[in-house]
Amino acid sequence: MRMMARSDVFLFDYSSGRSVLSGLDKLCTASAVLAGISAGNSVAVKLHMGELGNISYLRPVFVRRLVDLVKRRGGRPFVTDTVALYPGGRTTEREYLSTAAVNGYVEGSVGAPIVIADGDGDDGVPLPVRRRLPGCDLREVGIASGIDEADFLLVLSHVKGHMITGFGGAVKNLAMGCVTREAKKEQHRVNPPLLDNAHCDGCQACVGVCPAKALSVRKGKPVRQTGKCIFCSTCLFACDAGALQWERDNKERFQLYLAHAASVVMDRFRGRIGFINFLQDITPCCDCAAPAGGALVPDIGILASLDPVAIDRASLDLIDAAPAMAASVLPQGPDRMGRLHNVDSLVQLRSAEKLGLGNRGYRLVGQAGRSA
Repeated sequence: MRMMARSDVFLFDYSSGRSVLSGLDKLCTASAVLAGISAGNSVAVKLHMGELGNISYLRPVFVRRLVDLVKRRGGRPFVTDTVALYPGGRTTEREYLSTAAVNGYVEGSVGAPIVIADGDGDDGVPLPVRRRLPGCDLREVGIASGIDEADFLLVLSHVKGHMITGFGGAVKNLAMGCVTREAKKEQHRVNPPLLDNAHCDGCQACVGVCPAKALSVRKGKPVRQTGKCIFCSTCLFACDAGALQWERDNKERFQLYLAHAASVVMDRFRGRIGFINFLQDITPCCDCAAPAGGALVPDIGILASLDPVAIDRASLDLIDAAPAMAASVLPQGPDRMGRLHNVDSLVQLRSAEKLGLGNRGYRLVGQAGRSA
């Protein structure tokens, strides 16, 4: 029987009682996530800076410490993300910079410029999808220009729940966070909100909020013009009757597309990329939501690895093993995050492994070099 390959994933455990900032220093040294940075390199520090009104996004103080570590290696860091597909506080470059500032992300706080890598959503470099699994017809993915031009990519992911994918971590950060608006739309188009006419009360709230004017009314019910739709699901969240829903099969196909988009970004930076996952403020919904819900489990720690698949798998395993908070709605058993959102959240990791992004097998290593 062939043994599954294993990648090292390094853990800074919050229960150790040690300083988190000095722990980040040791974690980066032990894991070598910054080792690929050379003097003069442009380093994209990629993260989600939080939707307007969200309070569980990654704290700027952690980013500042990592920016300082990049500078010590001679790198030229900038902190970056891309605009959102849905309407809100991050729809344009100007809006996102304003929201980032409200959330504490300015050059003075993190020690590096704040760059919206795709401008208003369309500034990107199309790259081909070189490997495809059955069920995915993506041909190319537009990587945000500001990220594509960097010499090194440091991916900081706040691990949390997600209503479509079960959870969001490093793989989703690559696939959705590093690409243009069109690439986001092409992934989301396989998971459109579907109308259950029996539950529709004809209120037309969905029609009024659609940013693309893709919904019209026919015989008292909304009808989608697929050619206009940007698949942002704003309509779903406006429907108090629950008549618009995502189908589980489509949610899992979306994860397949997610893995393919991530593979394009990974190929672009292979050997020049590192991953850090923060397992804290683990909420049911993602940092795009305001609010994202209460914490599901206590804060766990920080992981670092060169393998996005292994670090995400380790993150899920640690969440599965953690005690639930008293008021938590998190189910018991394996893949708790996926079961919470009625989806198999490991589809993205199995697909990513088949595409060569990394290994689901991992060795969890403590900071002293011991297997955890």
